[in-house]
Amino acid sequence: MFAAVPSGSAVELVALGPTFLPVALFVATFASEDLACITAGLLVARGDVSFEVAVLACGGGIFVGDLLLYVLGRLAARGLCRWSWVKERLPLAADTTGIWQRRFQQHGTKYLFASRFLPGSRLPLYLAAGAIGFPIGRFALVLFVAAAIWTPLLVSASSIPGLAIEEALADYGRRAWIAVPAVLVVGLVVARVLPLVFTWRGRRLLAAKFRRLVAWEYWPTWLVYLPVLLMLLVLAVRRRTLAAFTACNRGIPHGGLALESKGDILDQMPSGRELPVAVAPYVRLRRERSLDDRCAEVARMLATGPVVLKPDQGERGAGVAVVRDLDHARRWLLACPYDAIAQEYVGGLEFGIVWRRLANGRGEIRSIARKVPPRLVGDGVRTVEQLVLTDTRALPMARFHLANQAARLDEVPAPGATVVLGELGTHCRGATFVDARHLRTTALELALDHFMAAARGLDFGRFDLRAPSDEALQAGVSLRILELNGVTGEPAHVYHPGYPYWRGIRDLCAHWRAACATGASNMAAGHRPSSARALLQLAREVHRRRAFEAPRAEPPEAGTGLAAPS
Repeated sequence: MFAAVPSGSAVELVALGPTFLPVALFVATFASEDLACITAGLLVARGDVSFEVAVLACGGGIFVGDLLLYVLGRLAARGLCRWSWVKERLPLAADTTGIWQRRFQQHGTKYLFASRFLPGSRLPLYLAAGAIGFPIGRFALVLFVAAAIWTPLLVSASSIPGLAIEEALADYGRRAWIAVPAVLVVGLVVARVLPLVFTWRGRRLLAAKFRRLVAWEYWPTWLVYLPVLLMLLVLAVRRRTLAAFTACNRGIPHGGLALESKGDILDQMPSGRELPVAVAPYVRLRRERSLDDRCAEVARMLATGPVVLKPDQGERGAGVAVVRDLDHARRWLLACPYDAIAQEYVGGLEFGIVWRRLANGRGEIRSIARKVPPRLVGDGVRTVEQLVLTDTRALPMARFHLANQAARLDEVPAPGATVVLGELGTHCRGATFVDARHLRTTALELALDHFMAAARGLDFGRFDLRAPSDEALQAGVSLRILELNGVTGEPAHVYHPGYPYWRGIRDLCAHWRAACATGASNMAAGHRPSSARALLQLAREVHRRRAFEAPRAEPPEAGTGLAAPS
């Protein structure tokens, strides 16, 4: 059974005496770590050495050998850099080292941990870690933990009698590639979770991860939309057209699927402060204009109050910022690589209303959701950081809020003081979406119908608007439209906290079926949907589009800026 003992016969090792076995196994790891562990397991099975001694001998040898490789890489790198021959022939060595240093800084822990379970990757990685100066303390800790997991597993597996086990171990090099994904997941969990367990802040962040995992409103869009995509495929087969929903808005390219111009849409709507429903005052800031001209436009609007700056082609609130001074506006305009919109900041309650124009010209409201920006209330005892980490609603977005409030995390707000975590009704920035379909009234529908009567190219989408109160919304008066999202303006009420997933998917599917029905009606009138080629080109443009992160306002002085804006 033990005829396949690697690197010599176990009997020969035993003949040298039991006290020699640990030393022999320790030294053998310098030649082959895995074969030394397999041999140790076979010796344990024969009773020639105890399991504990075998693990300590092999584990010690593996750990020391790893450290020696690190030191060797460090010394070799320093020595090579002194050779003029190397400097002359590798002028980009310093830049390459910098790239690897950044990569190791970001992912080195995962690389090193995974290498313990992947033969063939250890030697180059450990030498590279030493050559680029990866912190030796972290290197030693990661390799110690990995060896502490790997060595007992391999020795114990090798100690189980049976030819099948020995054959599996002998064939480990091939089988390891199957196990690597699982090992990487385990290593990632250990590397990220373990350090958090030992602090209160870390445990609260772990709780935040758990909340995001169990609450589907925080799931990635692609995961939420899998059932919806299947439904759309079925509809495409039935209607014999790839995407009827892209014809649901005659005045918006692709029906507003992605990268539609907010300015082009707003230009099609009525404006005027005297109207019961109107677009909030705005100006378009095109990149072709000079920075001074754009700043002058914003300065004119700032004279009457805060201004909302947003990219003309934005997605899910990316890059949107509320500015209150010209310096912040200038920094925003410098950072924004796209055409933009400056819009008057409108106070009051924010709502998302999904609206559809029927074949008879009348409109129907399909969804209403109240968008509540994230805010906390101080108690005079807890800091801003503690308030965020203990608030049920803010906790799932804790990392985002803590980053945004970094300048004031240690402040202790006075009892009753409002801590503003955000001013925009965007879910990915912590806003809460509340199901408000009970606010739908005939007066509201008639007001929106009258408002949209002149916008004949806009037939389907979600209004983001603000109203002074619930009563004003129901009466259809004093409503200010912030923007109209096209077909991807989903019914936001499905993200009401605790809303069942199956009901959310049902409502999302109904939303897209209605978009397809509106598109089919427009197609019957001669409007053509987007072709597969056009959709592929749109997907490429979305993929190439660089994410834009809005510059933050200058942090306020200690003890200020905690109250909500009037």
